[in-house]
Amino acid sequence: MRWKCMKSEIKALVFDMDGLLVDSESVYEESWRQAAQKLSLQNIDSIHRQVLGLSREDTILKLKDFYGSGFDGDYFWNLTSQLASEYQKENGVPVKPFIKDCLSYLKNEGYLLALASSSARPVVEEELLPVGLLDFFTVSVCGDEVVKSKPEPEIYLRACEKAGVKPEYAAAVEDSPNGIESAWRAGLKCIMIPDRIQPDELCKSRLWHLFSSAKEIMKIL
Repeated sequence: MRWKCMKSEIKALVFDMDGLLVDSESVYEESWRQAAQKLSLQNIDSIHRQVLGLSREDTILKLKDFYGSGFDGDYFWNLTSQLASEYQKENGVPVKPFIKDCLSYLKNEGYLLALASSSARPVVEEELLPVGLLDFFTVSVCGDEVVKSKPEPEIYLRACEKAGVKPEYAAAVEDSPNGIESAWRAGLKCIMIPDRIQPDELCKSRLWHLFSSAKEIMKIL
């Protein structure tokens, strides 16, 4: 069942980053494949889909569950991060369709914009500063600034607290089921724009809206 909500109730929107604002997931996906090839790992695409939206620590735990407790998750994470960073410095990270138009529209309409990303702050700045997106957000909370990142609700609760808005008056915009679970548990209304993973029935039941692009957000607010 979708949330019942009036447009006037929404005071703030809290955005995820990877796969929603910028097409970084495709860069990470390729870096994972390259690292897996170097280390002769199998089924890397399967495990990568499971960790979309998770923090570094939770991703490493998933890797250890999948490949065994002796797997050096820190080394793998650092290798994939290095490969992704090298690609981004050379090629940049594409901004997702209609994102700049959407953020500009929401800002002009008076909505407070916040960022809640599982990525560490240096990564957020590396991805968003060059493409001019970081300045849209009044507040931001990153994965290295919370004890438990997505799918736990802490990062969304912190973002709302910093924004001075109660969760029931905020909407989260996410691309992954892990992110939706985090926002839903925090009490925000949930908008999903899927990137790599389509929502299952449980995820759909938690959504206020399911959209194909950020362009559709401008039609409801």
